[in-house]
Amino acid sequence: MDNEKITLVLLPGLNGTAGLFDPLLAVATTQYELMVISYPTDNAKSYEELTSFVLEKICAINGPFVVVGESFSGPIAIFLAANNVRGLIGIILVATFVRPPYFSCFKYLPWALLFELAKPLYWLIIKSSRSEKASVLKVASIELLKVKPRVLAGRISAALSVDAISALEKTKLPVAYFRANYDVVVPGWNLKKLLAIRPDINVVSFNTRHFLLQSAPHAAWQTISNICEKFVKCQSTSNI
Repeated sequence: MDNEKITLVLLPGLNGTAGLFDPLLAVATTQYELMVISYPTDNAKSYEELTSFVLEKICAINGPFVVVGESFSGPIAIFLAANNVRGLIGIILVATFVRPPYFSCFKYLPWALLFELAKPLYWLIIKSSRSEKASVLKVASIELLKVKPRVLAGRISAALSVDAISALEKTKLPVAYFRANYDVVVPGWNLKKLLAIRPDINVVSFNTRHFLLQSAPHAAWQTISNICEKFVKCQSTSNI
């Protein structure tokens, strides 16, 4: 495995699009192959359907790979790890959850209408940003506008219903977790739930808000590289 190039599979947050990974990709080094997966923008899919969708994409990978599951996609990374996918050597969970990150009753809110009503706000954020470097909030607004409100609403409903506990219990692969210290989207108790199941999870904290990979791309990329090296060592040891 030492001579094989590792592929990093990046799974997006609620937006489901690739654009929010741009800050991380801008600092990425050539030692890894990169695969960024985007979800359909006009078709709401369940976690089970999205896991199958990702499986179809990654089946073409030759050699070892690591899945990075950001926020909404954390459970998908866990489901993949539990399925003993060929070539997968570990997963990195970024500001994510194993059970609904907030009260499940929130799924009954009119999310499709709320996202529809938020469109003018997204445009305002985009138009009012004068900085040469687009703010995270501006980029997030651009990406959210690419997705139909009913699709975003479907993902909210899925996140507020998900249960990946048994999948996490099942996986034997190494797991790392990137924690945003000032995250109000996925509060700290979500990490406690993961650690209750897998105390061996490698936790790395960042002094950022929820958009960790976008706010601290250099630190995140260096940490991803370090974690991948550990995953390779774990895989080599298990093969002895």
